[in-house]
Amino acid sequence: MHPVPAAAAIRRTAISLRATLVLLAALPAAGRAADATLSFQREFSQCQAKERELARLRCYDALTPPVADGRQALEEEAVPPISDIDRDRRAVRVARLEALSRREERGSLTSDDPNYLVYAAPVDDRIGDEAHYEFFVSLKYPLVDDWLGNRQDDFRRWDNAYGRFFNGILPDRLLVHYSGLWDFYAAQSNRFNSAPIISRAHNPGISIEYDFAQGRDRLRLGWFHKSNGQTLEDSDLPMFERLRREGGDDFALSRVSRGWDYALLRWSSDALRYEDPLLQPWLNYQVEMRYYCDCQGFGFVGSREDTIWWEEGNDARITDFDGLRGMVEGSLWRSPDTSLHINARLELRTGLEHSTGEFWTGKLSLGAEWENLSATLFYFDGYGRDPSAYHLRTRYAGFGVELR
Repeated sequence: MHPVPAAAAIRRTAISLRATLVLLAALPAAGRAADATLSFQREFSQCQAKERELARLRCYDALTPPVADGRQALEEEAVPPISDIDRDRRAVRVARLEALSRREERGSLTSDDPNYLVYAAPVDDRIGDEAHYEFFVSLKYPLVDDWLGNRQDDFRRWDNAYGRFFNGILPDRLLVHYSGLWDFYAAQSNRFNSAPIISRAHNPGISIEYDFAQGRDRLRLGWFHKSNGQTLEDSDLPMFERLRREGGDDFALSRVSRGWDYALLRWSSDALRYEDPLLQPWLNYQVEMRYYCDCQGFGFVGSREDTIWWEEGNDARITDFDGLRGMVEGSLWRSPDTSLHINARLELRTGLEHSTGEFWTGKLSLGAEWENLSATLFYFDGYGRDPSAYHLRTRYAGFGVELR
């Protein structure tokens, strides 16, 4: 008999069995690790396939796994807090990404003010309007970004007072703009037999912009024309009165021709160039002045259509109700687990001449953004909702979607 070799064989068998069990237990974890690796490689390949450089950089940044509690993770890993130098480096990185984004957008049609499609209903209506859909589009197009950027680089290379002067007065871009507002009466109506689209406002213009703080702040100087594209003139008062008898004030006013030219000066600060709306609070603001001249057609056509000719003795002017504007918007709440965040925006305006501060207009909007979808609620109270009825106070509330 050979007991020693038999015992050794038993031990070898037990070791092999234990190793097999350990291997079997490790297989699911290894499989998960392999799946995670394949998933990462697949996402990395998708980032590589993106054509735009900015999109690739942002895609690579997004590959960093999210941390449920970043502060706790920092404490557990004993990582020192972010220094001012690191914050400065991050700001420079974001500024460079935004500069790259603007270079990629050269020659591209982009949104200017927020675009929206909403369902709006009058509140305490006194002019006879009805619930309707509103469609607002605001676009801008850069004309000579590259040429202006190249000239700035040329002046910068002079490295003297003349170079700094010319580089300072040369704008960063030249833009053409167009904004339009239409009402779509698709709901049941007491005045319309079909579902007409009523032109409310058209606002083309041209401007130059200067960048400050690496593009976070901007100064815009421009010349704009605003009108509603309608046809009723002073000689059409009998037709206006007939329309008012048929459908009320708003029904008739929507066909009254109104148009003005104005010079614009706007200062805006865009914190979203530095802040991540899903991780950090942010605040944007804007201050704007408009000077309405007694002209239209970009200054080449006659006087502005500003007489309230259907109301005897009414000498109101657009400058009593518009000319000084302000806007502030920021984040209110962010979901810690999803990309949902809630924002708010307040817009104010009043007259700049004659009756400054007498007639106020306000619009409050609440937005819920998730992924690429932005839903909005709004309330409007004041004057100048559209050119034809700018002198009448109106109140509207509504909901819909907003696009930037």
